Amino acid sequence: MTSNVSQSKCYAGSKVLGRAVVTVHVLTGTGVTSYLLPHLVRHSPDGFNWGYLGGGPADLARSLLADCLGSDPAPSLYQAFKERFLAPLGQDAAWQIDAAAIRLWLDSTTDAQHP
Repeated sequence: MTSNVSQSKCYAGSKVLGRAVVTVHVLTGTGVTSYLLPHLVRHSPDGFNWGYLGGGPADLARSLLADCLGSDPAPSLYQAFKERFLAPLGQDAAWQIDAAAIRLWLDSTTDAQHP
């Protein structure tokens, strides 16, 4: 199964003044453009988070996959992504993941119910 994830994106998360911020860096023909990852609110109106199995990490997983896929992922897919990639992170740790790693996971997971 092949996903339509762009290989030129990198997602970077960090805590800024105690708040989780996720920036998307996109490699283009003219350089790198960046934007803040939009928060698709379903589980956590307070924003993104990582390092545990809660609402903030669930919304982050949903928002990351939606940005990659261009559509809202199924709950089973983003919950599995949260468990694999986001819950194990240190709560105050900065992190990054590129679209290629997301693609490998999407292509290998049995939960990959995406377009």
